[in-house]
Amino acid sequence: MKCPKCNSDNSDTQRFCGECATPLKPADDAQVSFTKTLETPFPQLSKGTTLGGRYEILGELGKGGMGEVYKAHDTKIKERVALKLLKPEIASDKKTIERFSNELKFARKIRHKNVCHM
Repeated sequence: MKCPKCNSDNSDTQRFCGECATPLKPADDAQVSFTKTLETPFPQLSKGTTLGGRYEILGELGKGGMGEVYKAHDTKIKERVALKLLKPEIASDKKTIERFSNELKFARKIRHKNVCHM
C-alpha cells in the first residue's frame, strides 16, 4: 500500500506509514480529516518551556515514530516526570488513544524495583 503523503510502500496490515506515520486506512467509524493543524509539525519543546501551565520541560529523552518523550518537572505535584507527546496525526485516531489509555492502566499496576511508576 502506498502512503498518500510520502509515497513509501507499506504492507496492507499497517495502519500508519512506517516512514511518516500518516494514517493509511481511516477507521470505518471515523473519518480522518487532515487540517492545517495536522500538517503543521509540532515544535520541539526546549528546556524551560512550560506545557499546559503545569509541566516545565527539562530536556528531551527520546523520539520515535509515535512521538517524543521529554523529562519534565510537574509543578503541581513537584516531581520529575516523563512526558510523552504523540504526533498530531496519531493522536487524532480514537483507537490509538484507547490503546494508549489501556497501556497506561496496565503499566500503573506493574511494581518492580527496575520499573518506573506511572
